[in-house]
Amino acid sequence: MTSHDVTSRVGARSREQVESALARLEYIGDTPFEPSHAREGALDGYRWALGHGRLAPITASVASGPEGPCPAQLGAERQAAQVRHLDLRLDAEVREYARGVHDAIAWVSGRSDVQP
Repeated sequence: MTSHDVTSRVGARSREQVESALARLEYIGDTPFEPSHAREGALDGYRWALGHGRLAPITASVASGPEGPCPAQLGAERQAAQVRHLDLRLDAEVREYARGVHDAIAWVSGRSDVQP
């Protein structure tokens, strides 16, 4: 492990913390009969925050660099996810996916202590 690995941050969390949260959520999985849209949203939120996907899960904005989005992009995506989650005109599945994205990015950004 290099010193870069130790000090690398994703939002307010260490890269190691976010990678661990992603791995835990991937491991937990869903029951075969009840897929969770919120879990899928959280997975996509973590992956985007870590730089594993160039496009944001809600806004489809491009991450600022190969390491992932900058703090301002994290904040904008979190807000967009919250707006979508609260929009009662949207299907419940879409709102739950957005809630998952919001919760993951809120935790990554230090806006929440609750890890999805």
